[in-house]
Amino acid sequence: MHLSVTSPALLCGLLLIACGGIQADPADPPDAGGDGGPDAAGQTAPDYDRLFPADRVVDVDLAISDADWATLMAEPLEDVYVPADLTYDGISVPQIAIRLKGNSSRNSVAMMGSERFSFKLDLDEYVDDQRLLGVDKLNLNNGFKDPSFLREHLANQLYRGLGVPAPRTAFVRLTRNGQLFGLYLAVEQVEADFLRDRFADADGALYKPEMPEGDLTWRGDSIADYPSIEVKSDEATTDHTLLLAFLDALNHSSDAELEARLGAVLDVEGTLRYLAVTAALVNQDSYTGTAHNYYLYEDRSAGKLTVIAWDANEAFGNFSCGLPAQSLIDLPYDRPTCGDPARRPLVQRVLSVPAWKARYEELLAELLAGGFTTSAITGEVEALAALIRADVAADPSKFFTTTDFETNLTTDLVRPGPGGASQTTFGLTSFTSRRTSALDAQLP
Repeated sequence: MHLSVTSPALLCGLLLIACGGIQADPADPPDAGGDGGPDAAGQTAPDYDRLFPADRVVDVDLAISDADWATLMAEPLEDVYVPADLTYDGISVPQIAIRLKGNSSRNSVAMMGSERFSFKLDLDEYVDDQRLLGVDKLNLNNGFKDPSFLREHLANQLYRGLGVPAPRTAFVRLTRNGQLFGLYLAVEQVEADFLRDRFADADGALYKPEMPEGDLTWRGDSIADYPSIEVKSDEATTDHTLLLAFLDALNHSSDAELEARLGAVLDVEGTLRYLAVTAALVNQDSYTGTAHNYYLYEDRSAGKLTVIAWDANEAFGNFSCGLPAQSLIDLPYDRPTCGDPARRPLVQRVLSVPAWKARYEELLAELLAGGFTTSAITGEVEALAALIRADVAADPSKFFTTTDFETNLTTDLVRPGPGGASQTTFGLTSFTSRRTSALDAQLP
């Protein structure tokens, strides 16, 4: 069984033929469906079904010189781009730019002495307007901290299934210069193509908050007071009026005026949907916990900010916040934060409005009756495990053993952690069973 996806894929009837000589292998099957016509920006609409297929593992090769690879490995914490040639599902894309990506994961992989980093691919850095099946950027994620390989993929399905803007994903069999490197996850980049697919107006400002300002507490009335809220698009023309009005309403509205003031500048329904999935999955490497790994988009067609989910590899309780395992299972649905909830006003203040909290409870109940049930997750885990099992076994660079993979699909892995304390990586189905029971007991 497959979890539902709310936003339909934009299909493309033609393989992309773009500047830079991108061509399809003549033996490749034709793309499924769609008219392949240009989108509102004049670009060929991405062929998401071919980019992110649900029923197969995509073959991906990066042809990169030993010297350029050594450059990447020499300074793994720096955002250094080097050239490579990409082959994605038989489609050749020459002269792309590749760099390492990630925050804590990148540091950890570097400290391990491994070369299994996550990668960001920029297709038009060196060749103007070059695209792959309609997109110009793509991420390849390494499965860090996840013995099951499935957390990020499953979490994004659940976000999208509840109508939250979240990336599409697909499993890929990554080779480097023809040699097997490992099983990775291709992840859609949140940028112009993503925005055009989800919003009526894709010309608004896209923000990627990081700590400390990512907690969205009040710092001042100028964008300069929020240096870690990075502007990813429309940086040249936006005056940040909507973002600052949102921060002001979130932090300064009285209880009596909060619903009207905040509701005028925030997509409240979308925020509640984001919080519901995040709380259900105890996805604390997000706004609710670490106050990063999310985007805010200025949807000008609605005149409001919308929350976009991002980087869910630590879902299913895989980021502990320093809490014992049972506390994560029992995390209160109405206080799903690490530490002081006052430092997460987007949770505390939104859930302080009775009508909004009631709607949040309805959304959690919807999850518990639909996509986030033990039977639904078990079915999806079994289907996905069957899809990737052989590739996990063959993966020469994976962080965990094949036995760990098989175990963690259903059962917790417990290992010694820092300072001698035990560290639990929840099994996917065992977590789901216990978490849904805990939420059932908590909800009215």
